[in-house]
Amino acid sequence: ILFIFNFIFWALGGTLLVLGIYLKIEYQSLDDVSDDNFGTWMYAIIIVGSVIFVISFLGCCGTLLQSNNLLMLYFMLLVLLVFGQIGCGVWAYFIREKIYTDLAEGLDNAVREVNGTKSNPGSSRVKEAIDSLQTIFKCCGSNGRADYTGNPPRSCCPVTEDDLPNCSEELYFKMGCKEKIPEHMKTNLWIIGSILGVLLFLEV
Repeated sequence: ILFIFNFIFWALGGTLLVLGIYLKIEYQSLDDVSDDNFGTWMYAIIIVGSVIFVISFLGCCGTLLQSNNLLMLYFMLLVLLVFGQIGCGVWAYFIREKIYTDLAEGLDNAVREVNGTKSNPGSSRVKEAIDSLQTIFKCCGSNGRADYTGNPPRSCCPVTEDDLPNCSEELYFKMGCKEKIPEHMKTNLWIIGSILGVLLFLEV
C-alpha cells in the first residue's frame, strides 16, 4: 500500500514539474512587460514538483528495500513538505490580487510604449513581448483593439490560410490581454491547486 501511495505521489510530483516547465516557457514574455517577476512563480512550481518527485522516489526505494533509515528520512522530509506546502498556499492566497494588479499595470504601460506614447530604451524588447503574448493568448492590446492608434500590430490578427499582410477590422482579436491572460492563468492555477490539494490529502 505504501508503495502504491508513493507511486501516485511520484506521478503527481512529476506532473507538477512538467506543468511548471510548460508554464515557465508560455509565460516567459510576461517578465518583459511587468515589474513582477512571473518567472519566479514558475520556478517555485518547478522546485516544489522536483522536491515531491525526489521525496516520493525515496519513499518507493525505502519500501522496496525495506530500509528503516530511508523510510525514517522519507517521513521526516514528508512532514517538512506538508508544512512548506501549507505555508506556500497561504502566501499565494494573500498575494494573488497583487499578481493580477501588477500584470494589468505592466500590460497598460507596455501597450502605451508600443503605441508610441511612452518612450523607453527597451521598446524593441517590449514590442516583441507584446507580439508574443498577443499571438499566444489570442488577445489584442491591454483592453482591446481600441488601445492602438491606427492599425494594431499583426499579432492582433489570427493567422489566415493566405497569411494576408493586412487584417480586416472584424478579424482582430476582440478580447484585451488584461482580461485574457488572467483568465488563462486562473485555469492553470486551479489545476496546480488541485494537484497540490490531492498531494496534501495523501501526505496527511
